[in-house]
Amino acid sequence: MYFFYTALIYLLLPFLIIFQYVRGIKKKDYHARWKEYFGFYSAKHTQHVIWLHAASVGEVEAANALINYFHAHYSYKILITTSTEPGYQRVRALQGDKVEHVYLPLDLPDAMARFFGHFQPRIAVIMETEIWPVLFIQCAEKSTPLFIVNARLSEKSAQSYRKLSGFLQKVFSGIKGVVVQTEDDAQRYQDIGVSANKITVSGNIKLDMDIPESIKVEAVQLRRKLFPERLIFVVGSTHQGEEELFLKVYQRLKPQFPGLLLILVPRQPRRAKEITRLCQAENLAVVARTGNRSCTPATDVYLVDMMGELKQMYALADCSFVAGSMVPIGGHNIFEPVLLDVPVMFGPYMKNSELLAQQLLDAKGALQCFDEADIVDNVSLIFSDSKEKDRLVSAGRAFIEQNKGAVKRTAAVIDRFMPEHKPKHQRG
Repeated sequence: MYFFYTALIYLLLPFLIIFQYVRGIKKKDYHARWKEYFGFYSAKHTQHVIWLHAASVGEVEAANALINYFHAHYSYKILITTSTEPGYQRVRALQGDKVEHVYLPLDLPDAMARFFGHFQPRIAVIMETEIWPVLFIQCAEKSTPLFIVNARLSEKSAQSYRKLSGFLQKVFSGIKGVVVQTEDDAQRYQDIGVSANKITVSGNIKLDMDIPESIKVEAVQLRRKLFPERLIFVVGSTHQGEEELFLKVYQRLKPQFPGLLLILVPRQPRRAKEITRLCQAENLAVVARTGNRSCTPATDVYLVDMMGELKQMYALADCSFVAGSMVPIGGHNIFEPVLLDVPVMFGPYMKNSELLAQQLLDAKGALQCFDEADIVDNVSLIFSDSKEKDRLVSAGRAFIEQNKGAVKRTAAVIDRFMPEHKPKHQRG
């Protein structure tokens, strides 16, 4: 099976080379670095690093608290790999030059061998649900302790992986630890070949996210500058098929709340032109974030067409909705608005954090909507009833305080395997 897997990727290699080259033509930085996908590097880098892989934006956001733990407790340089250019941009926004970054090589023996030879990582930490057979096996061969953290596995994915459980048992044999979000995830990882004694349930690292007070301060200033006297409904991380729904919601709410402004933050900013056309088709006045213009009383929609703005938009909201949940995407991080003391709603498609979403609902810290009418009713409730709004915010904040600690539990697993090195706080 391993031979078949690597042979298939080698057969596809010419197409992968062309794809990666063409993919980066319009992005100078990406284009200059596309060879990193094949384990070739034009610059020297630090060796003996702590290596953490976070595929894209969501994983980078979740990993940030753990990265900060490594900074605080270890003196090794930290290397972050991502699979996407937006992921790289988020690494730079959150960590600046405090970490090194390259793109994760393709899962090929020679590409991975060049990567390992270049960086010689002390440990490898993979965020969430990334399973790369060559990477995992080379970690074992090179005695590099490997961990999957904040791990989750849906039942649908588990069913597919179970068909390969014999192969995956070998792939997982050298892994030192899998730190999962829930007991259900723990059972599914056991079912696909991970030994039970290597699995730890930690909760979700996203509950340990640190949001600086400066975000709130800047949000107040931005709101005063761009949206004076407006009632703000922020819909974050929208996908195709969701914007039309929220434009209809806005049109139904506007007569009741004349000062209402809809802020749309698409998951992919490149869809801005498409979304602008949708607004224009509904005769709605739209202003783009990149224009840095203030909204007039006639503005209906403020379109955030750039990366890294979502937290700030949530921070200035009167009410929020986390999208990717009204279409079968699986939802996104519902805890950012909660951490910013903003009422949060989400839709029925929440498979990416199904248990936590249900627990937050049970704690009465969020509202779930199943259709357009639900969204209209719940937004109206929040805008009209200040006590209900305050109750949602308080319950959400209490839930987070009761369920924090995933970073500490994750770090406890990793610390035991940090080779030949004492944490900063233990050094004399």
